[in-house]
Amino acid sequence: MVSFSMLPALLRSLFALWTLLLCLINIGSGVLAAVKKHLAYTAFAILLFVPSYFMWQVIFDYSLIEKMKHISEITQRIVLFPTAYLLIAFVALTIASAVLFLRNIKFDRTFITPGTIKLYLDKVPCGICCWRENGRILFSNVCINELCMEVSSTPLLNGNHFNETVKDGILKIGDKVWRFVCNEIELDGEKLREMIASDITDENAKTEALKNDNARISQLNRELQDYYISIDESVKRTEILQAKMNIHDEMNRLMLLTVSCDKEDVKKLDKVFSLWEQNSLLLCMEADKKASNQKSESLNALAKSLGINLKWDMMIPKTLTDEQKELFFFTSQEALINAVKHAAAKEMTISAESGEGEVVFRFTNNGKIPTSEIHYEGGLANIEYLAGKQGATVSVELSEAFTLVLQIKLS
Repeated sequence: MVSFSMLPALLRSLFALWTLLLCLINIGSGVLAAVKKHLAYTAFAILLFVPSYFMWQVIFDYSLIEKMKHISEITQRIVLFPTAYLLIAFVALTIASAVLFLRNIKFDRTFITPGTIKLYLDKVPCGICCWRENGRILFSNVCINELCMEVSSTPLLNGNHFNETVKDGILKIGDKVWRFVCNEIELDGEKLREMIASDITDENAKTEALKNDNARISQLNRELQDYYISIDESVKRTEILQAKMNIHDEMNRLMLLTVSCDKEDVKKLDKVFSLWEQNSLLLCMEADKKASNQKSESLNALAKSLGINLKWDMMIPKTLTDEQKELFFFTSQEALINAVKHAAAKEMTISAESGEGEVVFRFTNNGKIPTSEIHYEGGLANIEYLAGKQGATVSVELSEAFTLVLQIKLS
């Protein structure tokens, strides 16, 4: 059987190239496994690298025999081995090296490794960055690096500096809007800082559209409130006009009745004079804004019909304007209705307190005190709107009883 030393120089060179390729493959497998922190594959790669490098060194040493005239004893023994034995060893090393290399590639594709995590985070559409308290960057993906260049025109080198740059939280970069959120995390007992940048362009556009819609709705509500108030005023004017027409017709009837009345008939004359007196009173009490007494009586009549006792601990100040008096009576009516409807009250007291340039009215009832938060809706919302137009304020006091407070500033 032919020994290795008897082979032509060209074949020995091919074996040398073979061993060199085995060395490179095993070095690549070892580095790949070390990066993935797979220690078993790393150790196996080193184990295959040692005999491959040893055989390459033997062949290289034997190729210098003509120049050195002397080779090591180990080289002399190995080159005397039959070529078939060495070929079997080389084939075994090649198969083992190839299997190890393919297993490394398969492991990279089928298992989660730091490399796969980095690859995935580079593809996500959000920016991710992690750094120590001193600002040293531990991890950053492609997106956060590009954002840093857009914002500061410098590479991402210090996490604390970048955090100061985007401390506003929401920034418009190019044609997109980004939200930057920074959190503290703990890893292996060490406190770290983590930043996540999210693309909120669509969300921001929807938020702006919602704000515009809310503004339009608020404007529409104000217009509707003005419309309802104008309807109330129109109804009041119509009722007043109808009352005046009725009084006018009644006066015409009385005038005709007076003219046609027999002056000798005393009873009939007394009846006619009584009718004149009643219509005169009606003329003095026509439905006008200045008729405070009539409105007070109407409020008392409403309280009586609702079954609630209404107490007046005040006189309506004469310093109030007609609009302010109208607001007071409107508030009194709403407070009275709410006291019965929502609190099942049996008594309500209206009081007033005059101060420097203002009058404070309090509407206190003895009903149930609300336990939930009070929202100005319905009639209360209208009162608040009317009060705001006059520079007045509406508030609520909760103690032993429920009190609605109307504060009117005097002009």
